Amino acid sequence: MPLYHFVTGDLPQNTRAPELDDTNAAAVLRADAKWSGEDVSDGSGVTEDLLGIYLSYLVAIGFMPPPQPAGEAKPLPQIALAKEQQEALNKVGGRGGTNASLT
Repeated sequence: MPLYHFVTGDLPQNTRAPELDDTNAAAVLRADAKWSGEDVSDGSGVTEDLLGIYLSYLVAIGFMPPPQPAGEAKPLPQIALAKEQQEALNKVGGRGGTNASLT
């Protein structure tokens, strides 16, 4: 997660974010349209529903605690992790890897 510290750290006010350029990715996606029949080079962005799925996954693998209900917040969607996925995630090394069981 090379950019993770940019969104979680307490960075000084004068810190500059890296320039992110998707010109090459958009060009490849436009060229791919002749094979796939669909031009997705404009992108679609992250929707509220997609963000909910991402957060549900992070909660399911134990990366973060479930959010506390507040006001009119939508509940996270239910996702299912297969036993094989849970076992594989238990073997991941690095900062996120533990030997604890995902349940």
